[in-house]
Amino acid sequence: MSDMTKDKIADTLEKLLERQSLDKITIKLLVTECEISRQSFYYYYKDILDVLEWIAHRKLEKLLDQSRNVTDYKSGIHMFIDFVFENHYFITRLLDSKHREFIEQLLVSSLRSFLENILRILLQRKEPLSFNYFDIDAILDFCTYGLAGLLLEASKNKNTDKEVLARQMQDLLLKVLTK
Repeated sequence: MSDMTKDKIADTLEKLLERQSLDKITIKLLVTECEISRQSFYYYYKDILDVLEWIAHRKLEKLLDQSRNVTDYKSGIHMFIDFVFENHYFITRLLDSKHREFIEQLLVSSLRSFLENILRILLQRKEPLSFNYFDIDAILDFCTYGLAGLLLEASKNKNTDKEVLARQMQDLLLKVLTK
């Protein structure tokens, strides 16, 4: 029963975000829409940001689990692009709120984990890399922030051609990582 209430609060917040700005959503509105008491809300969450964190972590954990199973960067890039488009409203509302940094950091940390996994795969295959071992952190940061920027920009425009974006991201990643 308790997990159902926690999920109901999170699902309701996601639905509200499809209709209005995060900055306009209050706990009072959320508990009214959920038909629960404020006390019930505070049993599961501290505030609305806490609900957002839980939703985002749940979504990104699922994405990371899927991306850990890929054996090539192309499939992983497609997963991240699909994630951004499937969660367009959620991401856009967060980007347009005072919590912009929150969603950016979650996306960056997820991309970083994905890229670390891809780099491990490349190293295991003994692929010729375009950098030396001491530059790994800088290269990972560069790729992570570059790809995150492209994804966040694409999230603003639902008409973005996903295949073109995937090709661009793949080409950039390939040029930076390999010889």
